[in-house]
Amino acid sequence: MPHATLFHHRLVENFLRPARTTGEQAADFLRVVGLVSLVVVAFGWGFVAMAVFALSMLGVVLPRFLGARATLDLAVCIAVLVAAWSAVLQLYQAISWWDVVVHCTLNGLIAALAWVLCAQLGVSLVDAESRYRFVLTVSLTTAFGLALGAVWEMWEWFGHNFLDESIYVSYTDTIGDIAAGGVGSLIAGCSMRFLAGANRGE
Repeated sequence: MPHATLFHHRLVENFLRPARTTGEQAADFLRVVGLVSLVVVAFGWGFVAMAVFALSMLGVVLPRFLGARATLDLAVCIAVLVAAWSAVLQLYQAISWWDVVVHCTLNGLIAALAWVLCAQLGVSLVDAESRYRFVLTVSLTTAFGLALGAVWEMWEWFGHNFLDESIYVSYTDTIGDIAAGGVGSLIAGCSMRFLAGANRGE
């Protein structure tokens, strides 16, 4: 069977596998919270807010598709929902430093998921010498985070110019957000043994 087909089957199996631990059940509960939030936001805040939550739903289901460890799954779900609700409730405008905290946390966790995805695709560092494995893991996770942070800022620019001018963008804000995401990804890379030590069902 082709590798791509095997990977597809693994994603489906991961998504359909029943939650077995308290952490997995909590993450699934947060996914339900995300769906309910999407409906609430659609009726209460309009199209732009609904679009933010629709995008966030991709973030809360991705860990389950990847069969991520419950620790990472739960952390991603919490961070994504906090980030989405912060946008809806305009906490980024109300609290000057909140944007940096969210970028650091969420960017780092998504970078960790990117690392899990690589492992699912068969890209692994298990053959590397142990003294290099940690450095390579941290370096790649940080690189993932910086790249994802740049994409995030492009999305904010698109949103500001084509969806809602209230979405704040500036050169200083962009560089600061990418830097914060890089720091979060560096921390995630150093914590990968804890975040992605054993995946769901293993």
